[in-house]
Amino acid sequence: MRGIGLPSLLAELFGPLVVVFALLTQLGDTWFLFALVVSSYWFGPHTPRIGDGLDRRRGAIVVGLLLLAFVLVYTTKPLFGLPRPPGAAVPPRGDLVPDALAGVYEWLSTSSGFGFPSGHATGSTLVYGGLAWAVRIGSPRRRAVIAAVLITVVSLSRLALGVHYLVDVLAGTALALTGLAVAIRLATPRRVFGLAAAVGFIGLTAVGPTPDLLASTAMAVGATVVWTGFGDELLATPSRAGALATAGVGAVVAVLGGGLALLVRTGPLLSGGGALLVGAGIVAMPLVGDRVAKTVAAQN
Repeated sequence: MRGIGLPSLLAELFGPLVVVFALLTQLGDTWFLFALVVSSYWFGPHTPRIGDGLDRRRGAIVVGLLLLAFVLVYTTKPLFGLPRPPGAAVPPRGDLVPDALAGVYEWLSTSSGFGFPSGHATGSTLVYGGLAWAVRIGSPRRRAVIAAVLITVVSLSRLALGVHYLVDVLAGTALALTGLAVAIRLATPRRVFGLAAAVGFIGLTAVGPTPDLLASTAMAVGATVVWTGFGDELLATPSRAGALATAGVGAVVAVLGGGLALLVRTGPLLSGGGALLVGAGIVAMPLVGDRVAKTVAAQN
């Protein structure tokens, strides 16, 4: 009923192209959205052809939108508890992929856990919709069209791979559009971070302290605390040297993020504490990088 037969129909329609959709679906995967949003926030003001159109405040709001996507997905999936289509854990048209790449293709093209709403549709709508609002390059209509195309491609890929029903992606998009409208109306990073944290706490009450929800809520809390204390300083665009230092120090955050993925399974205290530090570190990193660059310059 949820899919109206669409996943199986699309899988047959696209045939060998389903392998391409396994790559395209990564545009809405957590790792890609995380890297895109964090790098935009850290380096946006110094990115060629984009820097003049993306300031630190709007970049931080997009970080908040990503965190909002996390808490929304990790709350609603267990709350509804609806399964994925049969065969979601089986790679579609795996016969088209060489044996040496079979493991990678399986990772790219399959999903497990609850299916409603689509996390890819939710995340891509909040992130690409947020970037269309935040990056002031070109006309608003053109940015909206580009975002809509990306969201559609990601959503279609989930159907073509057979890991979601049609209702799943429509619900994820609708949920994200609602969150996007509320966040943009709030208009400040601290409020958007706070919104994500509030939704996370509501989710913890509704579905319990699942590892992913606890970690994403803690990240939102850490981001809120840092922006509340240092928001005025973070609004200043750092020097190019500061941006380079941010890249180096940011590697530490990447290591912490990888460690967090392990801590998430070790217990609520460690996973929550690690996520709190990661959320705080992501938001504070441009300020840390700028101060490191100034210290090095002073010593030279």
